[in-house]
Amino acid sequence: MESEEKYLTDAEKAVVGQTVEGAVEAVFRWGAIINLGLPHVGFVDALYIDDSDQYEVGRTLQVHVSSFDVRQNKFWLRPPGQTPVVDRLRAKGFDL
Repeated sequence: MESEEKYLTDAEKAVVGQTVEGAVEAVFRWGAIINLGLPHVGFVDALYIDDSDQYEVGRTLQVHVSSFDVRQNKFWLRPPGQTPVVDRLRAKGFDL
């Protein structure tokens, strides 16, 4: 697996693991693309989006930056306070 070091600016490296503000750029059935004001966008998977959530283009919101995916060239995001999906599955006994 390639290191994210050569792909990210210092500002981008600093946001991994942090909660930051971003603007919704696009919404799809499979998730939402968030503009973080950085060279790379972020993605919130639909697994983290409830029907009551208001992911609308242009809306500003807080997101937790979980990681950067070198192959997909984007940050993986989730709403602050949400448990990562992999941790939820492990708690239910799945071996991941």
